[in-house]
Amino acid sequence: MFLRKLTVLVVPLLLLAAVCLLLPLLTPLGFAGAALKGLLAGTALALLLPLSGASRRREPFAGLLWLPALLTLALLVCQYLLLGGTDIPVMRALATSDSEVVLAEGAFAAFMAVFCVRTKK
Repeated sequence: MFLRKLTVLVVPLLLLAAVCLLLPLLTPLGFAGAALKGLLAGTALALLLPLSGASRRREPFAGLLWLPALLTLALLVCQYLLLGGTDIPVMRALATSDSEVVLAEGAFAAFMAVFCVRTKK
């Protein structure tokens, strides 16, 4: 019982430390670095509970998360193409070079994808 409690306390802190050490290494990569930061943060958040042993549930509708995850990833790809000079008229209104927005989009995409895979039946 003590080991389980220790795991629940220590694993999230180790995961947080790993993410905090990796995020500054991705800064020089520009847009790709921001997207990778978001994907890393989302993956870490999605794996937080299962790795610590705090949650073992299965969700019957988790398979539906692939659609918004793919749409968010498509949005990230279109934003990257627009920043590179490719003209996509439909996506012009959604384009941004703000790294925090890209980070949030990457985090949501990764969280949904990992949660979908983790709770797959």
